[in-house]
Order: sequence, then structure tokens, then C-alpha cells
Amino acid sequence: MTAIHSSNLQIGWASKDVTPDRPVNLQGQFHMRISKGVKDPITVTALALSTGGASGDSVIFVSCDAPYVPPVIYDRCRAAVRAKTPEIDLKKIIMNGTHTHTAPQIINNIFYPPVPAGVMTPEEYAELFVGRVAEAVAEAWNGRKTGGVSWGLGTAVVGHNRRATYFEDIGAKTNAQTTGKFADGYTKMYGNTNDDKFSHIEGYEDHYVDLMFTWNKSRQMTGVIVNLACPSQETEGDYYVSADFWHEIRTEIRKRHGEKVQVLAQCSAAGDQSPHRMWYKAAEERMLQLRGFTMRQEIGRRVANAVDDVLPLAGKDIQTALSLTHIVKDINLPQRLITDAEAAEVRKDLAKLEAEESAAQTKNQMHSSIGRCKNALERYELQKKYPHDRMELHVLRLGEVAFATNRFELFLDYGIRIKARSPAAQTFLIQLAGGGTYLPTEKAVAGKGYGGGVYDNLVGPEGGQALVEETLKAINEFWLETEKK
Repeated sequence: MTAIHSSNLQIGWASKDVTPDRPVNLQGQFHMRISKGVKDPITVTALALSTGGASGDSVIFVSCDAPYVPPVIYDRCRAAVRAKTPEIDLKKIIMNGTHTHTAPQIINNIFYPPVPAGVMTPEEYAELFVGRVAEAVAEAWNGRKTGGVSWGLGTAVVGHNRRATYFEDIGAKTNAQTTGKFADGYTKMYGNTNDDKFSHIEGYEDHYVDLMFTWNKSRQMTGVIVNLACPSQETEGDYYVSADFWHEIRTEIRKRHGEKVQVLAQCSAAGDQSPHRMWYKAAEERMLQLRGFTMRQEIGRRVANAVDDVLPLAGKDIQTALSLTHIVKDINLPQRLITDAEAAEVRKDLAKLEAEESAAQTKNQMHSSIGRCKNALERYELQKKYPHDRMELHVLRLGEVAFATNRFELFLDYGIRIKARSPAAQTFLIQLAGGGTYLPTEKAVAGKGYGGGVYDNLVGPEGGQALVEETLKAINEFWLETEKK
């Protein structure tokens, strides 16, 4: 195979361990969970891509085994990068969380009480995390070498829509409401599908796996971006530090293609998705037992099989002289406004919770719910003055592929709207890039249930469609510019 002698594309990779060395509070549930150990390492992985010349551009992807990357941590990481590598354009850094629920709490917030003595505080963990991100970015940027990329589309069943819908309002029937958390209606997250009132699963599923491979000048594969529509939450409620199924994906890909191969994890629009099966559970479990696998191992096998299926074909079309264009802009999305009636219900919830808070056995649970109530009431007071939510949007074109970010747990329908209308050959969507609240669909708001309720989202369906249109506008501009040339 002919070596790559000339290329306008420069590629650099780096990965750093961000596993805490002490117990931490694991973020992602409504109660504090102090870790009891480490099941597998959590990491940050950086991929730097740049093109030369007057029209050259750059992007640095940073994937983090974290629930999300809070804006304040995003800003601190950029500041640390500036101090270590001042030549990098900080706006060209894209950070995303894989949304594991077994990674450390990284900022103090109103949802968890202070951690007990002897436990690493969120601030202590943030110091470790920010420093390692800056190291990974600097190493990836400074280690760029001539290379090429190729891409392809695979399939792997990983994510499932997790919202069961019923013929009747189960919230009214069973009083299925958790004060300060959510209210069920016709829809329930992880609702029982073995129910005579079960109608259907609320939304679609996306089993496509978008893959982009990087190659060195000897045409050896050095890494792969794996973009799929599912948060890493197969073992989300456990009490150990873990990257969840991304650990098994990395392990299986490296077992097949070499320990030095880098794997950059991206979660596409998946706010209503989960790796948990909603039906055919017994059949799935039987197959796992026959294979001798856990579900995490099975997910690793499925994704690695997708990589193996696409890799030989992608290897026939390695691109070395291609355009890279990366725009970053702030967009304003209309908030989901809290009505007077909803605010009154939140006040009732808050009063009830505060009256119960003194019960020692429930105080851990109460803290999160009280925080959610207070957060909703604060939004209610501010929404007239600030009716829009600002979001940093990244859109880039690399050859015939588009990448686009959002900061939400974006329900899948929005992702499909973007992908279906995009002019790109493939469109890699990256959610939880710089924040993290649900952005539900019209169906979800009407059906209620966790993720669709007033506590769960700052931006609603109107803002979701605005995000779709803004994203497509930016993507389309890239392709229109090419047509004009």
C-alpha cells in the first residue's frame, strides 16, 4: 500500500487517566453514592485535527468519561490549555461527556449535600480533571503528524428508547409522582411493558454507528471516533468508578487492532435513550448467558463488530487532502417557560419536602429533590427577564462529513431531524458538549414522565426545533459555499 507522502491534514492523539485516587460522590442519581472502589479507569481522550495554508482550520475533540462537562469546568479547561499551549485557538476545543453515571461529581451544586470527611471533594476532583484535560490537549496538539482520515457507517444495537406509553394516564391512576422529581402521565421512563394498558414505546431508536478513522503516513490505523446514540449507563446505579460500556468498547477494539489504537467516544442525540432493554428482556438475558457475557461486554462486541465491518471499506478511501472548516457561534434558544400553575405545584412540592427533610433516613434523597424545586422556582423568577438560553454551537465540515454539537441531553427525534435533512454524507452529532439538561420533544412534554417534566429542562420543544434549524443552517452554508466554488 502506498504511503502518505504529502497531506494538508495533521493529526494528533492523546489520552489521560482521570480516575480519582480516593472515594468520590458518583454523580447521576437522585441520591449521594460514595464510591466503594474502581471497576475500570475513566479517561479523557483528545484528537487534534488541523489543515495548513491560508484557508486552514482546526478542531480539538475532547471526550470525557463524565456525566457531562459543566460550563464552569469547560471554561477552566480552556484557561488551563491557554496557560500550557497559548497558540491553540480555545474556541476550537469541543468537550463532551459520555454521560456515565459512575464518574465523580465535579462541581458543588444544590443537588447533593457536602461529601463526608475522607471523600475527595468536587473541587479536588476538578483540579485533577482540568489539569489532565490540559495535558491531553497539549500532547495531542504538539504531537500532530501528517496523516489521513476515512469514514463509514456501521450498525450496532446499543440504545433503546426508555419511555413506555400507556392507553391511560397512569399518573392519575397510580398517583405515580415523586415529589420534586417528576410526574408521570401517559408515559413513564422505564415503565412496565408487561401491562395490559401498555400501548407503545414513545419514540424511535437509532442503531447507526458513525465512524471516522485516522491513519498515519504508513496507512496504519491510529484511532477511531465512535459516535452512537446512547449514554453509557448500563451499570448506572453501581457504587464504583467506571466508564461503563465505553471501557468494554475500547478494550475489544484494542484487542482486535492493537493496544495503541485510540478510541474517542461521542454520544449522539440520545436524551430519551438507554442501553436498558424495555421488552424481550428474558430472550436477551438468555443470549447473554449462552455467550457467557455481561451486557457491557456484549455492547463492546457489537460496536467492535461494527468497526470491523466498516474498517476494510473505509481503508480503501483514505482522504489526505481535504477541507476542514469549523465555525463557533452563540445561539439563543427560547426557554421552556414555567407557568403560574406549574410554579404553584413546585412550591407545594418544596413545602412538603422541607417538612420531611428532618427525617434522617430520607435526608440524602430529599436534598436532590429540594434542589430541583429551588432551581425550578429560580428559573420561574428569572424567565421574564431572560426568556432565552444561550448555547455555544460548533459546526464543522471535514471532507464530506459534518459534525455539530449541542449542550443538552437531546431527545433522539431532534437528532434524526438534523441527520435526515443534512447535505453531508454523514452527520456526527455530539450532545452534552458544555452543559447538560434534557431537551424533550412535544410528545414527551405531553406524555410527562421523567425527562419531559418542568423540573428536567430549561429548553423545550420550541427551542429544540430552533436548535435543529440553526444547526442545519450552518451545515447547509458549508455545502453551498462548495457548490459556488
